Amino acid sequence: MNSSNSKKLALWWNRLINRNKRNSQSLFISKKGKTPKQFLIILPEHSTESDLAKRFLRSMRNAMGPAGSNQVRLLGLESVGSLVDPSDFHHYIFFTREDLNRWGTPDKELTYACEKITVDVLLDLNQEFSLFSAALSQIVSAPLRIGFYSKEGKDYYNIMIRRQGEELAESGFKEIFQIIGI
Repeated sequence: MNSSNSKKLALWWNRLINRNKRNSQSLFISKKGKTPKQFLIILPEHSTESDLAKRFLRSMRNAMGPAGSNQVRLLGLESVGSLVDPSDFHHYIFFTREDLNRWGTPDKELTYACEKITVDVLLDLNQEFSLFSAALSQIVSAPLRIGFYSKEGKDYYNIMIRRQGEELAESGFKEIFQIIGI
């Protein structure tokens, strides 16, 4: 079985077993409605994007003020987590490739840890579609899921940011801040 077919099969299986776990509550981002208070940020899969993730996390923490360290949770590979300074955040889960099954989706222990997470907004910082972040977005309970645009992403994210031009990542991050009201 080639790689793309195995990814499709793994994603289909993950959607099948997690279909009842999806949270159908709506989230209003307005002064009259409920504004997001808790954020889960899925760090990029590749270490080459860690510099962008660092700048995004620093900007988000500065915009949220001192309470931001309690409102933001980090989730990602240990190799990328070591490049991002997690000391500014109180809640984080870093995992290794051994914590993923043979299809690249979370194993039982990681799934159990992610099922406990309840946040208002899930932000996936992967610029390209990532199998493990798509699987994690199905497991984590969050009414608003934001990721970058991909053909596969429509099944996993409520809002997808389209990247354009040379400043593709930074313009996408500005759009994320506008969407969540920071």
